[in-house]
Amino acid sequence: MEIHLELKRSKVTIMNGVLIMELVFGLLLSLIVLGFMVWGAKTGQFDDGEKQSSGLLFDSVDDLNDAIAKEKKQKENIKKDKIN
Repeated sequence: MEIHLELKRSKVTIMNGVLIMELVFGLLLSLIVLGFMVWGAKTGQFDDGEKQSSGLLFDSVDDLNDAIAKEKKQKENIKKDKIN
């Protein structure tokens, strides 16, 4: 009876060790993937340059003028915020 209990305890400790190892490995792998995602976002790996260049071909003159006016307004607001 004691031998059977001892074997049961050793199996439980082995399973706990495997579970902890899997958790550590999963967390480490997740952190590595997260690091690559952050690096890709910071270096512009997800930017679509072709979309921006083809978008210029289909924009009307009014849309471009509105974009310029909006950009100027944003710059003026930034200057006002710096002064205040």
